[in-house]
Amino acid sequence: MISAYVDRIEEDLAVILLGDEEYQIEIPCSMLPDDINEGNYITLDIKKDKSTTQAALQEAMALMED
Repeated sequence: MISAYVDRIEEDLAVILLGDEEYQIEIPCSMLPDDINEGNYITLDIKKDKSTTQAALQEAMALMED
């Protein structure tokens, strides 16, 4: 899990600082829970989506065969 801090909200984007290094990313507010506000600490859990990755690879291979 990645610890993060909601630094600010600008229009429909939340500016998030990641980890101790405070790498900055922007996430649409619509992708966050409704009760997230500036100053909140959050955690992010990033996982590989194996099934979607495999489906995209198969689709790409099928297109190359045509």
